Amino acid sequence: MGAQRGGGTLAALLAVLVISLMVMAAWQRQLDLSLALLNDEQRYLAAFHQAESALAWGARQYWHAEHAQCRQPEGETFRACLLADRRAGRWILRGESGAGDVIAGPLRLYRQVELRPTAAPAAGDGGALATIRCGGDKPCFGLSPRPGGWLDYLPR
Repeated sequence: MGAQRGGGTLAALLAVLVISLMVMAAWQRQLDLSLALLNDEQRYLAAFHQAESALAWGARQYWHAEHAQCRQPEGETFRACLLADRRAGRWILRGESGAGDVIAGPLRLYRQVELRPTAAPAAGDGGALATIRCGGDKPCFGLSPRPGGWLDYLPR
């Protein structure tokens, strides 16, 4: 018997190591993609909740009956806008997230609303009601969400 040098065993061990390294590299790429997907989803959910907060905040505000009014609460990045729909008597409240740098622009949610007149006790009138005014002569209106008024896009 000739002397064995272990070349075949060494080559087999080297092949197993190379295959293991390739599997681990592919696994690392898969983990990186999963982490990026998870981060994107987390940013989307944060933007979605900001847009929902903007809708909820905007629904509690008083608005003029004018097209394209936008408001932003102090210290927040989101904003709410009241838009007149082309169909008479229809209004749309838009909630925008403040995450414009995270995704391709701010995330926007839309809800159909109706204007409702607001009234408050008039000063010195013994309980008579007066229309609330927001700055100047313009009366303010509250918003009432329309049943089933959620929209996926801004109608044109």
